[in-house]
Formats: sequence, structure tokens, C-alpha cells
Amino acid sequence: MDLAIDERPATTTILRDLEATVDTGKLLAMQGMTEQGWEGGRQLEAHITAMYEDICREARSLAEPAFAWAYHGVAAIRSNELRLDGGQTIKSRFLAQKLAPARGLVAMAATIGPRLEDRIKAYQAAGDTMAAYLLDLAGSALVESAYYSGFQQVEIKAAAAGLEATTPFGPGHSYWENLADQETLFTLVDATSLGITLTTSYLMLPRKSVSGISGIGQGFEVGEYHCQYCHLRRTCLLSRAK
Repeated sequence: MDLAIDERPATTTILRDLEATVDTGKLLAMQGMTEQGWEGGRQLEAHITAMYEDICREARSLAEPAFAWAYHGVAAIRSNELRLDGGQTIKSRFLAQKLAPARGLVAMAATIGPRLEDRIKAYQAAGDTMAAYLLDLAGSALVESAYYSGFQQVEIKAAAAGLEATTPFGPGHSYWENLADQETLFTLVDATSLGITLTTSYLMLPRKSVSGISGIGQGFEVGEYHCQYCHLRRTCLLSRAK
């Protein structure tokens, strides 16, 4: 990471040439299945496998993955808050503990755009609830793939500077329940340049969008995935598929 940006106003970097993918195996795993069938041993019929493959192809063709990130220096970390050089504050005892060694943080956002959601609505209007459901699952997998594809570039830049980037943490999970922090996060990274907007209840549109932060520094004691800190990890479809 070019830490010379510490001394300048934070600028948002946009990445659009991203690898974002979903395949039949991922989609099945999100539902507790494998390509050999259900966990209980029942085999999948050939037409079911073909339907999953068609949905995955359609999802990939509709996705327009994009990722944005911006680096901010950390001014202070207290017991229950992170205060950034620009004066922004994130209040969270959990994040203050996990990111305590951070010299900075990266604010991030990713989306796959609105086209997949439009197709879901078309399937729903046509009464094809199965296609709508599976395409929605595929979209969730794709935006996660785009997010981590972009985050890998952050990790590479951090490593080049001899630093570490923690696993990303995002508002709305059980460890960071205050969705209003989305508003703060949107002041840290220009998510609107990706076409992402916030509703009055702090939900992102397009729906297949993700946001979060990663601590930059050394000596972190943080797990490989943020899922291990979320109370929903046993029921979350994406966590199940990891």
C-alpha cells in the first residue's frame, strides 16, 4: 500500500476488471448440497444440475462487478471507538478491540450492479419463483466474490508496505449491528461512484452490494473470516458454503 496517501485527503480507487464468479458447486453448497447430491445421500437428477448450471451462467452474464476502496489514517483507538484522521468516528467495542494495532483502515464497497436484480423481478413477475430464488442466491455469491477479489488487491498493497490487512468487517452483522454506521462508511469511500446508494434505513441499493472496513497495520489477532464472529454463521447460506 502506498502509505504516502496518509498525508493527503483520502481518494477512492475504483476497480472494475474483477474476477467474480459462481458455479454449481457454490450454489449447491449454499443449500447444504454437493454436486453428488444431498448430504443425506440422495442423488441430484440431471435436469436439476442443468438448471443450476444455467442459472450460474445467467448470473455471471448479468453481473457488472466493481469495487471501491480508500485508505484513512487512524488518529486514536479507545475502548469503544475508532477515531480517524479526518475526524470520523466509528463506535464499536468489538472493532476497537480487533483493530487495536491499526495505523489505518481501508473503507470498501462492492457491487454487481442492478441487472441481476432486474432479472429476478422479471422471473417473479412471470411466476418462476424457483429461478428467482436461485438467481438471488447466485447474486449473493457473486457480490461476495467481487468483494474479496477487490480486497485481495488491498492485501497485496498492504503486504508490499510490510503491513497486514485484517479480514473485512461490515455493518449489519451481529458483531457490528449499528446499520447507521453505513452513513459514516459512505463518507470514507465513494460508493456512489459504483452506483450504490443508501436508503433512509441504511440499506444499500442495488441490493447485491457489500461494504466494510479492514484494519491496516501489524500484530493483529483476527480470524481468517469475519464469519466466525457473527452469531448467524451456522444459518448464513454464504457462511455455510465456505
